[in-house]
Amino acid sequence: MVLDSIENAARYLHLGEGVAKALQYIRGNDLSRMAPGRYEIEGDKLVMMVFEFEASNTDECKLEGHRRYLDLQYWVSGSELMGHDILGSQKILEAYDEQKDCAFYSCLASYSRLTPGMFVIYYPSDLHTAVADPLSTNRVRKIVFKILAEV
Repeated sequence: MVLDSIENAARYLHLGEGVAKALQYIRGNDLSRMAPGRYEIEGDKLVMMVFEFEASNTDECKLEGHRRYLDLQYWVSGSELMGHDILGSQKILEAYDEQKDCAFYSCLASYSRLTPGMFVIYYPSDLHTAVADPLSTNRVRKIVFKILAEV
């Protein structure tokens, strides 16, 4: 997992072509004006999804994990608490779905507050979840890049 401010994006350009392209896309585009939806930047190798929603707390906490894609998530507005754990021997709640590139695991996580201008990169070894930030009432606008993992 990598967590930082977009101001420091240049530090992470060496992490792979897909990560570099996603970070450069964030820096070079006004993401506050893009309509919510799915955008193919480079076919299925680099996909961007724009989300906008009212943050809400939930009693359900489960960590998601991916095998084929990295997640690079960037906050345009609002904030969330992002839970993280390293994939290990967690109890599987929902088996891996190849179509969705996702499995769900029982939740025991460490949390970080992600605010506008921050990003996080989750690798296939990183489990993650999002919950509402109790200190914020702002609407969340988040960009999620799906980056095909480089072997």
